[in-house]
Amino acid sequence: MTMDVRVGTDVEAIADVAAAMDRWGERYARRLFTDLERADCGGSAPRLTARFAAKEATMKLLTPDAVVPRWRSIEVRTTASGAPSLVLHDEAAELARRRRLGSMSVSLSHGAGIGIATVVALAISDETTPASCDHA
Repeated sequence: MTMDVRVGTDVEAIADVAAAMDRWGERYARRLFTDLERADCGGSAPRLTARFAAKEATMKLLTPDAVVPRWRSIEVRTTASGAPSLVLHDEAAELARRRRLGSMSVSLSHGAGIGIATVVALAISDETTPASCDHA
């Protein structure tokens, strides 16, 4: 069994997320973000932009596939220490299992008009050994 490192990264313009929030309001926020994410960010466009970038970065690890996970099946949570963590639900968790992705880490940042995220995952490359995924 060997472990491979997979990386996904994404950069988003804060102005684009702010404009979508202005135009679509809660409808936009509810479509992309879980209740926990919206509460954690308190409507802050920079913080939501970084989380949107994390979802995009995660999608890059999970796809291409015939199944594209819903935005809300990828959730960024804040740990007690204040660090972000990634939790996959439903179809995102299933895609991670199929891709044999185990442990995932996420890093978020925002400033100078952008939100950026990097997601790093460990993948088991030996097809005969089951992946140990710890996704909620």
